[in-house]
Amino acid sequence: MIETERLRLTPVQCEDIDIYTELFTSEEITRYLPGGKPYSLEYIENYVPQKVSHWEKGFGTFVVSLKSDPTVKIGYAGVEQIPESKYCDIRYGLLTEYQGKGYAFEAAKAVLNFTFDTGKVSEIYGVAVIGNLGSEALLKKLGMRSTNKRLYDTDDVLTFSTRTRL
Repeated sequence: MIETERLRLTPVQCEDIDIYTELFTSEEITRYLPGGKPYSLEYIENYVPQKVSHWEKGFGTFVVSLKSDPTVKIGYAGVEQIPESKYCDIRYGLLTEYQGKGYAFEAAKAVLNFTFDTGKVSEIYGVAVIGNLGSEALLKKLGMRSTNKRLYDTDDVLTFSTRTRL
């Protein structure tokens, strides 16, 4: 578990499907995720166990909750290895009502530092769908620099990377 000033981050578990369902069925939130539209319940039911099993690598995704009330899940943040790749990228998503309050930066900074501290990853990438100015700004605030590395088979994303903790 990681605690920050305002947040509690716990490694994702299968019972955390509730927060993923809330996030991934939202049109507003999924417009900047692959596919650009809400995901099916079947997809989400298969997705969450993959997040859980990624922890076998020694790092992964956390569910983000309020430190003042840990029963309130507000999103997720983590670093994962891209399937069939040697590269790792940071991933995050928050419920709409918690966006714009600095929670995403607080959580992303914590998982970035946690992942570097494991010693298992020397470079972390981040991608933002073109037009997602909030995500692009967050990646830059995390100290990431633009790179031409192509991590995904799409021209719709900007790619950034960093080799240092904050």
